[in-house]
Amino acid sequence: MTEQVKRFFSTAWMLICCAAFSSSVSADWWPWGEESKQAQMVEVAEPFIEMRSGPADAYPVVHSAERGERLTILLRKTNWMKVEDNRSRQGWVNIEDIVLTKDLTGEPVAIIPPRFDDFRTRRWEAGLMMGEFDSSAVNAAYVGYWMTENLSAELWGSQVLGDLSETRIVSLNLLHQPFPRWRYSPFFSLGIGEAFIKPKETFIQPENIQETQMNVGIGMRFYVTDRYFIRMEVKDYKIFTQEKLNEEATEWKLGLSVFF
Repeated sequence: MTEQVKRFFSTAWMLICCAAFSSSVSADWWPWGEESKQAQMVEVAEPFIEMRSGPADAYPVVHSAERGERLTILLRKTNWMKVEDNRSRQGWVNIEDIVLTKDLTGEPVAIIPPRFDDFRTRRWEAGLMMGEFDSSAVNAAYVGYWMTENLSAELWGSQVLGDLSETRIVSLNLLHQPFPRWRYSPFFSLGIGEAFIKPKETFIQPENIQETQMNVGIGMRFYVTDRYFIRMEVKDYKIFTQEKLNEEATEWKLGLSVFF
């Protein structure tokens, strides 16, 4: 095993250890950027507020809270709040109705701008990204599933358009986000997959090549609004060829993602 491969596996192992350690620590340990976990109680100021069975107008109205009733806000999903009345009935209320309520001091309720969705309701995300792979244009798409607040499994598909060949990369990545509640949130990733290299046509038809690849990366996620966030990242690839020397490549990408 070459020294480059040894260094690669050493770096990958450190990332896995850091991810396992940070994931085992409760999110409450991080004091920065935390939103208060204490439930907020509001009082209905309008004649009534409709409570729906789900976070959208398409869901049916299951209850109506009348003026003077108090509601406990449980969690937020984009522009909807899950609330509970004094009879333990739960439902979803649009933020436009929540801002018309009052807090327990009689003042209008102050709603903070949307941030990352509650992690108990946000499990999936997907995105499209563009950038460069070793000085060649790359287009990529991915879908990810959040297993915990800190760890996500992602399936990636990329297309690299080089001057001499077209490369398609499929990889399964593990992403670790140490501070999931920050609006600007850094992350680390580790992945493995296959690279399918198709040389462009010449007078002599070359054979297609399939190689195993591994990658480590670092990036940043910036929450924009509603369900959308901007994602940027840099990855270092190791492509294990049949030759004596393995190939290396650096990739950077920028794109828009959505969670649901």
